[in-house]
Amino acid sequence: MSGWNQFKKLFGMHFKSTFREKQVWFWSIFYPVLLMIIFIMIFGGNGSDSFSAKIAVVETNANAVSGQWKETIRHIPVLEWENESQTDRDRAEQMLKDKDVDAVLILPESDQERNITLLFNREKQNSATAQALGSIFKDIVNQVNFDVSGVTPQFRLQTDYVSAGSQNLKYSDFLLTGLIALSISQSGLFGMVGLVEMRRNGLMKRLKMTPMNMKLFGIGDISVRFILSVVQIILLSALGLIFFQAHFNINILSFLLIFVIGTLSFAGIGFLIASVSKSIESYMGIANLLSFLMMFLSGIFFDINALPAFIKPISTVLPLTYFANGVRDGMVFGAGIEEPSLWINCGVMAAWGLAAMLLASRLFRRKGETK
Repeated sequence: MSGWNQFKKLFGMHFKSTFREKQVWFWSIFYPVLLMIIFIMIFGGNGSDSFSAKIAVVETNANAVSGQWKETIRHIPVLEWENESQTDRDRAEQMLKDKDVDAVLILPESDQERNITLLFNREKQNSATAQALGSIFKDIVNQVNFDVSGVTPQFRLQTDYVSAGSQNLKYSDFLLTGLIALSISQSGLFGMVGLVEMRRNGLMKRLKMTPMNMKLFGIGDISVRFILSVVQIILLSALGLIFFQAHFNINILSFLLIFVIGTLSFAGIGFLIASVSKSIESYMGIANLLSFLMMFLSGIFFDINALPAFIKPISTVLPLTYFANGVRDGMVFGAGIEEPSLWINCGVMAAWGLAAMLLASRLFRRKGETK
């Protein structure tokens, strides 16, 4: 049988065995889609315009100062009043404990009093809403102080944003590209589990005794991995574009480069896991552990700079960190092949893949094909 015909048969075998496995569809397709939907719904939002907070206002005694404050607050569109009528402090605090409101504002009881109290639920004191409300009311206090003292501010802060990519970029774009990298990595990590069973059953040894070219056996398997990865990219990108209005600024050449190196590297890591696993259970345990660590420490959902200082060194050695950065550079930022960051990402990924493949090959030869 010619090499081409042998490759076609081996490719067909790998293709059927891969795409008929329910675990492949779950971990490689359904799982990344589910993560994307959950995280975009929670954190994606539509920017700062979508922020709103519900407050309760306590005015014990109506006076000029409390009236001025109420008039000022009514002109802030992100604040929603829970009570339009007068509310006492006890009732307002109960509303806060029941989480019916995000904060309670207690206004001065007289024209001479200058203390304004802002109450939060202690369980949510570090939440983004509490921090945003604290900043809003600090700005209001500063403005009221300027108005009362008759001082005209000489400087005003203007906030704007710039991006290395499109000006329309948002969190969902970064999450989407991170999940594309994650899904490709998982197809490599979990995709070599069949080798464990083949080695245990002695099938690998019997295959070597046939005229079959073992190199073509491996090439056929890797080819199917590339097809699966292309399906993942197309599906996730389509969902991002249709349902979350994702924005891409793709550099085809740099993206293809990191895509090829990343797919091969994680296939090599999966091969290494198979070489040290005595059973399918041990393989899945190691693969799940690596996947879990990389998922949360490689900047898929959040910027790794937000991680504690003692965890960052771990992130800087994980292969998925560089793969996710490379995918984002190629899909979101439009980075070309002349960018040093691209070659750093590709170099680290290639080092991981080559080291894993060489070590796995050595372990396979040392342990033999049967268990």
